[in-house]
Amino acid sequence: MCNNKVPQRSYSEENTNLPKQLPLVGLGCSSFSSFFSSEDSNDELTVDTVSREHPAVIDWIKTIRHAVLHRGINLLDTAPWYGHGVSETVVGYALDTILSDEGCDQAQQRTRNGSLARSDLIINTKVGRYEADVLKQFDFSYETTIKSVQRSLERMNCSYIDVIQLHDPEFAPSISILLTETIPALLECRRRGWARALGLTGYPLDVQHEILVKAASEFNTMVFDQSLVYCHNNIHDNSLFSEYCFPSERAATDTFAGFCQHSNINLMAAAPLSMGLLTHSGPPAWHPAPTVLKEACVKASKLCASEGINLSSLAILYSLSH
Repeated sequence: MCNNKVPQRSYSEENTNLPKQLPLVGLGCSSFSSFFSSEDSNDELTVDTVSREHPAVIDWIKTIRHAVLHRGINLLDTAPWYGHGVSETVVGYALDTILSDEGCDQAQQRTRNGSLARSDLIINTKVGRYEADVLKQFDFSYETTIKSVQRSLERMNCSYIDVIQLHDPEFAPSISILLTETIPALLECRRRGWARALGLTGYPLDVQHEILVKAASEFNTMVFDQSLVYCHNNIHDNSLFSEYCFPSERAATDTFAGFCQHSNINLMAAAPLSMGLLTHSGPPAWHPAPTVLKEACVKASKLCASEGINLSSLAILYSLSH
């Protein structure tokens, strides 16, 4: 075992739904699919064809095992959307080699040959966003949410998920459907023991804030234990900590980070490389950033290279410094 492990930090003791500690750095699992792959053969991987024997899957399992067993990264964040089921399946394959049978879903036939206890890992996934087909991509209904959580448990061979997160709710037809369908389903999943805590993920900070406030009002409690945001704690965008007018009870003007802190919502900042923007190889073709930002990142990459600096390392150091 390597001693160069990621340090841990404490969660709020006031929130008993969340683990008491998590690593300073977690492992985002969207890349364990064809989402960021440059290999044509990986494009053929689907949830129906993926297997442990595929060369890419073998490498992905090795990466997950190295992160967990040799780097102390005990938080894995995946979603049905990532590879449309491939990422969750690959994470499940890796967990079968990392975890012991303790905590294994008894309904599954897969056995585990690892030694780590389930309680030593934090496994998070999401609901709400699913298929590549635009007509089937989003579904925030009660029934689909329940079925999605059950499917995630089966894919990852787990009896519970640490944090079930509402994925990209900015694309929901209305906040009303979240309040009447999705959130009640999430609460039911927590009641049944399928989830320990509930989270919210998405890009627009104002939309997340609105959902958090309205859900708290609707259910007379702060429903969500955690918020995950992405691309807002980066060299080109630090709006997570910038002043923004939120109509919160504590302050008329607040940052989103400040709002989460005084609302006892644990905040996670994802995508320190801005989904590939802050890399020398550049982002995937589907990246939604405007052309001007992509061009600026290419210039930054060339400038760093001319000075012998790795842009990705610099981007990660920037995010960790905040």
